[in-house]
Amino acid sequence: MKTIRNIFAILIILLLTSSCHHSGNTIIVNNGKDKLEINYTGEVKFTDDEAAIKSMTKNSYLKYWKNDRKLRVKCNIDGELTYEMFDNGRKLNPEDAEGKKFLAEAIQGMISVGFDAQGRMKRIVEKGGLRALLSEVDRLDNDFIKSMYLEYLISSDSIHPDQITDIAKKIGTQIGSDFEKSKLLQKFSAIQLKDSLTSKAYFEAAVSVGSDFEKANVLKHIIRQPLSKEQFDAALNVTNTVGSDFEKANILKELLHQETVAGENLNLFLSSVDHIGSDFEKANILNELIDKKPFEGKNFTDLLSSINRVGSDFEKTNLLKKLANKEFQTEEQWIGLIAETAKIDSEFERGNVLVQIAGKMPKSEEVKTSYMNVAKTINSEVDYGKVVKAVD
Repeated sequence: MKTIRNIFAILIILLLTSSCHHSGNTIIVNNGKDKLEINYTGEVKFTDDEAAIKSMTKNSYLKYWKNDRKLRVKCNIDGELTYEMFDNGRKLNPEDAEGKKFLAEAIQGMISVGFDAQGRMKRIVEKGGLRALLSEVDRLDNDFIKSMYLEYLISSDSIHPDQITDIAKKIGTQIGSDFEKSKLLQKFSAIQLKDSLTSKAYFEAAVSVGSDFEKANVLKHIIRQPLSKEQFDAALNVTNTVGSDFEKANILKELLHQETVAGENLNLFLSSVDHIGSDFEKANILNELIDKKPFEGKNFTDLLSSINRVGSDFEKTNLLKKLANKEFQTEEQWIGLIAETAKIDSEFERGNVLVQIAGKMPKSEEVKTSYMNVAKTINSEVDYGKVVKAVD
C-alpha cells in the first residue's frame, strides 16, 4: 500500500509540474481492484455543487477512465463543451438524468484523487469555512492529497489555535507517509507552537514519524525556536526515540543552543546523551557542552557521571583534559575531577590527565592528597614519575 501511495504522490507531483507548460497531464491510480486514469489539458473548473463541469480552457480536453466507465469532454475554440459517456460499452446521453448522474460520479471520482484540489479547497472554505475543510480531510484516502489540504490550513492567516491543534493531531494519526508527515510538521510557525495544546499534539505527531532522518528534521525545526520547559522536556523525550546515533547527536547539538540547557534540564539533557551508543558521537556532544556551559554543584557532578559512561578511554581522556582547562569555583570540583580520572582503565591515559590537572589545580593539601592517591594507582615507574614531577 505504501508503494502505491508513493507512486501516486509522484504522479501527482508530475501533474502539478507539467501543468505549467499546458501539455497533457495524467493521473493513474491502480489499487489492485480499481484502475483509474485521468488525462487532460488546460484548466477544468467544476460547478459549485461539483456535479458538472463549469468551464474548460479553449481547445482543451478531459478524459476519464475508471474500469469500464469512460468520459471524454472536449472544449472548442468558442468554449463550447461536447461530451461522450460510456458505461460498460453503452453510450449515455449527457442531457438526461442517467448521463448527469454519470458525470457527477465521475467528477467525484476525480476529486477523490486530488484533481482540482486547489479549486475544491476554495469551494469548501467559501461554503463552510476552515472547519469544513478540516473535516473534509477525514474523508480523503491518500496521504499526498491529505497533505495538500492540511498544508493549506496551516498556512491560513485566519486559522484558530484549536484548529491548529486538530491539524497536528490529524498529522500524527491520519498521515502514514513519514515524508509527508515531516513536511507538514515543519510548516508550523513559532507562534502556532506557543499554544500548549498544539505543542503537545505536535510532539505526539513527531513521535509517530518512523524515519530517523525525517524525525530529526521535525525536531530541528522546533528546537531552533525558543523552547519552554515543557517543550524542552518533550523534545528530549522524542529525541530518545531516534535510533540513529548520528541523527540523535545532531539533534542534541541543536539543543545546546537553547538557554534552557541548564539546572535540572542539564541532567535530562545528559540522560539523552547517555542514550547514544557511539562513544565518538557522545564525546562530540560533551565536548561542545564543556565549551558552552559553566558547571557548578550538581551540574558538575552530573557531567562527570556522563563522561564516566563514555566507554572509550581515548574519548574519556580528551574530555577530562578539556574539563581540566576550565576555571573551577571550588576545591571539591577539582577533587571530583581527580576521582573521575582514577576510573580510566589505561594507566598511560590516566597519567596524561593527571599531568594536565596538575598544571591547573590549587595546591591545597586536600587536593594534593587526592591527586597523589590516584597517582599511586599507576604501576609504570616512568608514568608515575611524570605524574609526581608535574605536581611538584
